[in-house]
Amino acid sequence: MKKFLAVACSAAILAAVAGCSSDATSPDTTASPSTSAASPSSSAAEASPTTSPSPTSAIAPGFPEALIPVFAGSEPTASSYEPDGKLVTASMTASSPAAPEEILAFYTAHFEKLGFTALEGDAVDSTPAKDFARTTDSETETVNVSVVTRNGSSVYTVGANVLPATAETAG
Repeated sequence: MKKFLAVACSAAILAAVAGCSSDATSPDTTASPSTSAASPSSSAAEASPTTSPSPTSAIAPGFPEALIPVFAGSEPTASSYEPDGKLVTASMTASSPAAPEEILAFYTAHFEKLGFTALEGDAVDSTPAKDFARTTDSETETVNVSVVTRNGSSVYTVGANVLPATAETAG
């Protein structure tokens, strides 16, 4: 069952990320150009479970930042937010000078604090990734975090498929 949830969550995140584009005609998706210049190395203090303000140009209107906070020192590059009344699908892609392990540790602490359970495994093939699930009544909510390293920066995507109440009350 856990492998099925991990695969389903990963597929949902990939579908959500595929929906992120720089097409400004979509009101629920916003993107900004990614910078390739890496900022100085992050310290342990930056990796603590805190968030930094996000540039509004890369965050979609209505995006649940309490549910998916921006890792400190990161620059969001794209996000999407799609509520349909029964389910909220949200994703954010950002770039950070922090190591993938720091980013995964931050989001693991954050989602476990919200009552999600970290599923087995810390990678998909060689890509650092973590899946989370939470069952509320008869509904299962899922979150996925994956990190790739590009030009000395960690580029990560966090995606969630949750109930509207979770998106509203997170944090």
